[in-house]
Amino acid sequence: MKCKLLATAMLAATILVGCTTPNNNNTTLICAGLGDKCGYIDKTGHWVTRPRFNNVWDFSEKGLARVELKNKYGCIDTTGNLVIKPQFDDLGYFAENGLAIAKLNGKGGFIDTTGHWVINPQFDNVWPFSENGLAIVELNGKYGYIDTTGYWVIKPQFDGADDFAENGLAIVDLNSKCGYIDTTGHWVINPQFDWARNFAENGLALVTLNGKFGFIDKTGKWVINPQFDGAGSFKENGLAIVDLNGKEGFIDKTGKWVINPQFDAVWDFAEIGLAAVKFNGKWGYIDKTVKWIINPQFDDVWHFAENGLARVKLNGKWGYIDETGNWVIKPQFDDVSDFAENGLARVKINGQWGCIDETGTLVIHPQYDNIRIFENTIFFKQKGKWGIIDEKGNIVAKPKFDWVVNRYF
Repeated sequence: MKCKLLATAMLAATILVGCTTPNNNNTTLICAGLGDKCGYIDKTGHWVTRPRFNNVWDFSEKGLARVELKNKYGCIDTTGNLVIKPQFDDLGYFAENGLAIAKLNGKGGFIDTTGHWVINPQFDNVWPFSENGLAIVELNGKYGYIDTTGYWVIKPQFDGADDFAENGLAIVDLNSKCGYIDTTGHWVINPQFDWARNFAENGLALVTLNGKFGFIDKTGKWVINPQFDGAGSFKENGLAIVDLNGKEGFIDKTGKWVINPQFDAVWDFAEIGLAAVKFNGKWGYIDKTVKWIINPQFDDVWHFAENGLARVKLNGKWGYIDETGNWVIKPQFDDVSDFAENGLARVKINGQWGCIDETGTLVIHPQYDNIRIFENTIFFKQKGKWGIIDEKGNIVAKPKFDWVVNRYF
């Protein structure tokens, strides 16, 4: 068994949450599908790049987008021209160094923005280059690191590997134990842990040994002995969530309890200084002194958003509260989202979706099978097709697309 889950495989790493980008004319391009073909539309629903591909993805900062045609992958620019003709079995995004992962005949390598091989396809698996200029590669079941010329900096010898962190250390797996190496491949902390995470800003790393969680320093010395049933890394506020005997609380970097384990579940403290906690089956919010700012009363909660509102659920209905716990929008919806940049939130009533503003006023009456707000564009789904409406509910583009933004969500 691997000591730590490996970095996401190449193909999965290319899946994105949303698919939009501005082109050279400052027109936002949105991925869309029609039948079995895909292309890009603008915010009015007009085709900018006609649907002729089997699949399309977002544009990278290099202005290139990955497209699939007849089970081969290539790239187009923002005008829709094929810059790299579909020829690869798989293709990733172009990174800041101008290289993208490509796979051909079962082997992975790296190409430049013209489609030429910079590092020939020779590896069983490859991952993107990290900020220090090294990439994880797999060869014959072992993992090592190469530089941007393809030179072995750390020869393949590990059973698993992660990217190098900002402190210059990487977690690697050898014989089902985790340890930390430097950029030369030398052991800084010998492999001895069952699982490990990168070091937090306070210089401590979360690791497990014999089923218990604890924290080590950069020499591998135990600072907080393995004693917890579960834990999270330390956050900027100097606190870490830990689980002991089925109850959760917070500790400081010395392992001292700041908030004793007494809650069924806890979330990290938000910027406003409140943490959502679950107590006796109900959710509320506490401050760092463990004072209840908002008493436990909700069936479900979310963090407070930038507009100072949190969505909460009471008696099966969702509404929004402010930081004092007062209802800003009373619980009345079957489902809700956070407010988007355009000041609207998606709400669901009786199986239909609409939109409200921050006062709770319905600006788009619930009448659609689904609604998605992306890049301040409102997409609606009706009878299996997607269209576009404005912020007043006026139809901008009639529902005709089989999917928009991302076909997987």
